[in-house]
Amino acid sequence: MNPSGLATFAEILQATGPYGLVAVLGWAFWRINEKKDRELKALHERIVAFAEAQTAAIIKVEAALVALRDAIEDMHDR
Repeated sequence: MNPSGLATFAEILQATGPYGLVAVLGWAFWRINEKKDRELKALHERIVAFAEAQTAAIIKVEAALVALRDAIEDMHDR
């Protein structure tokens, strides 16, 4: 940050008092939380995709096991 920017920031704080500082800190906190929320949403979407893929794989394995059981039962019945 350049010296004139610091002077401008100091002038703004002097003009607004502690409320200006609270507003700036509130804005910064909001921006950080907004970024964190976006990252959490992306993570949640990835987890949902993994869960859907895992569920599909489990269903396929279960169907294969049922088919194998039926084939074994048919062999025993003959």
